Amino acid sequence: MVRKIRAFHDFPEAVQVGDVIQLTDAEGFHLSKVLRIQNNDSIEILNGKGIILAGKCFEVLRNNLKVMVKEKKIISASSPQFHIGVALTKGKQWEDLIRPLTELGAFRISPLLTERTEVRQTKEKLIIKHEKWRKFSTEACKQSGNPWLPVIDQPSSLSDFLKGYTDSDDLWIGSLNAGSQKIVASGGTDRVFILIGPEGGWSSQEEKTFLEKDGKLFSLGPYTLRVENAAVGALTVARTAYLP
Repeated sequence: MVRKIRAFHDFPEAVQVGDVIQLTDAEGFHLSKVLRIQNNDSIEILNGKGIILAGKCFEVLRNNLKVMVKEKKIISASSPQFHIGVALTKGKQWEDLIRPLTELGAFRISPLLTERTEVRQTKEKLIIKHEKWRKFSTEACKQSGNPWLPVIDQPSSLSDFLKGYTDSDDLWIGSLNAGSQKIVASGGTDRVFILIGPEGGWSSQEEKTFLEKDGKLFSLGPYTLRVENAAVGALTVARTAYLP
């Protein structure tokens, strides 16, 4: 199987077959110098908004190349949409989540500040981290071919996260107190909210809040998982349950 070469570029939705897309700066440099793309090589370009362009490269320079659009594909977002909230962790644990959650098709990813979250950083550092998270997500789209770049939020409280939830959505909470309950899809929902807490678990007040919202607890087995493993496992199980 021939590996597909993909690029990411925020081109307008009105682009048509026969148009020329110019890739510059970091993206152009990576393609020309790292991947050593040549004239007439095939390439796919994603814009993160559900459109994939297939084209041929020409005028390949050091950090600048042009692509002639040969085909345009419009791909609808999956239904339901998966919005996953994960307790913010120290170090690289949370960053390591971005790529697999993007590859699995998360529509929105929210880092959460819970009662047991120990991470506290300045606004300036969080802005820098947010830019890095988006870069990781973009790279995951290119690697996997996912045409939808997920929304990645700034860290927020649980109450802010739940403001987007409505009675027509499904709310699933990973919990050490869930027993053997599993994620089971309900029909007709447009959005599925998934919550993964810190390794110490949710506080009793937090779980009370979830139940007041008619949230459903679920388990991924009898063992305590690291946050990143629980998040990836939960989204995998949810997609299997909800998507045909």
